Amino acid sequence: MPRVCAVTGKRTQSTTTSIRKGSAKRKGGVGLKQVGVHKRTLKPNLQKRTVWVDGRPMRVWLSAKAIRQLDPTVFVNPNKPA
Repeated sequence: MPRVCAVTGKRTQSTTTSIRKGSAKRKGGVGLKQVGVHKRTLKPNLQKRTVWVDGRPMRVWLSAKAIRQLDPTVFVNPNKPA
């Protein structure tokens, strides 16, 4: 099962990076030539957290951004006496 944020839906992204050689035409060169392409993956900052939903605990993957956005009371047991 892939790791996906339960709130924001963030997931692993696939991108490419390219390496170019040469000097730009505007600087008097013959232009930049692409000499290497590499695939890479960008992974979100996901963390496993316990969230209380309808008085029951649920362990879910949450991104760091979602943790900051959520109300702090969803991480606290509502049934526990203070």
